[in-house]
Amino acid sequence: MRLGLQLPTIEVRFENLHVEAEAFVGSRALPSFTNFNLVTLEGLLSIFHIFPNKKILTILEDVSGILKPCKPCRMTLLLGPPSSGKTTLMLALAGKLDPSLKTSGSVTYKGHSMQEFVPQRSAAYISQYDRHIGEMTVRETLAFSERCQGVGSRYEMLAELARREKDANIKPDLDVDIFMKETCLRLNCG
Repeated sequence: MRLGLQLPTIEVRFENLHVEAEAFVGSRALPSFTNFNLVTLEGLLSIFHIFPNKKILTILEDVSGILKPCKPCRMTLLLGPPSSGKTTLMLALAGKLDPSLKTSGSVTYKGHSMQEFVPQRSAAYISQYDRHIGEMTVRETLAFSERCQGVGSRYEMLAELARREKDANIKPDLDVDIFMKETCLRLNCG
């Protein structure tokens, strides 16, 4: 940044990430009276290991990669066909996978495992179906989400940035300024 303020950066590595789920497939996944009775019967039989009641579906299979810190406020785009595991990968990196999923492999943040590092403190996962309050402006929505998630050391960084901008007599456009600062802090780019 031109004011000499460095944003924190995080390198995320994921190695041999493998995620599986137990699920009904085909017409068995549909809610019906017949399927309900079959599920109940299979559930009783599976207790005695007579009849397995679900199929194993592989969502991610040995996925590896590195998300390195890049130039300030750059984004990384994740593309793939429908049902290729994009959402599952993002949830795995954010530490928000459903506990019922069978997961193996490793995800590290700056060399620290998920047990040593809390990704929720430095990254936020926003679903593609995120709900927004229509009566709030973009600025109010971002400020509200910031307050809900807690700002931690970011508040001091933003206060220092505001002070340096004032000292340098920089008067940015308010809407663009809040968007850029929020984007940089959300992405943790440096």
